[in-house]
Amino acid sequence: MTTITATNPLATQGGTSVLSTTQAKAGDNPFLKLLTEQLRNQTPLEPVDNESFMNQMASYTTMQESRDLNTNLLKLLDYQGVLARVQGLSEGSALLGKEVTYAGEGGETATGEVASVFVAETGDVRLKLADGKEIDMRAVLGISTAGTPAAAPAASTPA
Repeated sequence: MTTITATNPLATQGGTSVLSTTQAKAGDNPFLKLLTEQLRNQTPLEPVDNESFMNQMASYTTMQESRDLNTNLLKLLDYQGVLARVQGLSEGSALLGKEVTYAGEGGETATGEVASVFVAETGDVRLKLADGKEIDMRAVLGISTAGTPAAAPAASTPA
């Protein structure tokens, strides 16, 4: 009598195969679905070339890795945006209660006391002054404590 032993060590040890891991289930992987359909529908006299299978697998893997990389880059960009807003708010909070000199819309300079700091819908950090005006933080030319005049920006002289 001949005894046949299992040649698949995973079958006898109760391990998991590639298709049963959480990362690559046959039902969730569109490449494997296409591959099995291609195998089902191929003609026995003209089977699909192994090299073409390997090329398809490499193409699918590259596409999936590119998609994952794009997703991670988008998350990184979002995180950087959050950090930039937090940094801007932190810098703006140092101006609370201070008198700022800023460039007005017509190019004139004006002053006002900073009442609050906020992030606009555009993502820019803006200051709300005690008189109700809102200015961009980039428009600030000088800072002083409330009640003392802000230093005017120094005029540059050619060397």
